[in-house]
Amino acid sequence: MVAACAAGSLLGAQRTASVWDGIYSEAQAKSGEALYAINCASCHGKTLQGEGQSPPLVGSEFLMNWNGATVGELFEKMQTSMPADKPGSLNPEQTASILAFMLNTGKFPAGASALPSDAEKLKEIRFETARGK
Repeated sequence: MVAACAAGSLLGAQRTASVWDGIYSEAQAKSGEALYAINCASCHGKTLQGEGQSPPLVGSEFLMNWNGATVGELFEKMQTSMPADKPGSLNPEQTASILAFMLNTGKFPAGASALPSDAEKLKEIRFETARGK
């Protein structure tokens, strides 16, 4: 019984963080909203639903594409290839703020701390279609 409890607690300690864990702050998402409007909305739409060949940044299609991937992978993609007309022009803090806005718009819960702007730290957080999945 003690071994089973210890194993269960070890597994819990190794659990990867999730987008459902409140990984960004409301203030950061608000800051990201303004940055999104300037840098992203012309391609991805005002409501993040995607337009033309630009994919949606919220909703079931977005989640299907990113389910199981890390937030760090999306952060790196954004950092190196977005905005499409000026790739790499956003600094890491701006990218993290836009990502926080995306998470907020996608109905993932906010937390007390801002989303880090370090891709390696963000690789410890996974996208999940639902809590605990």
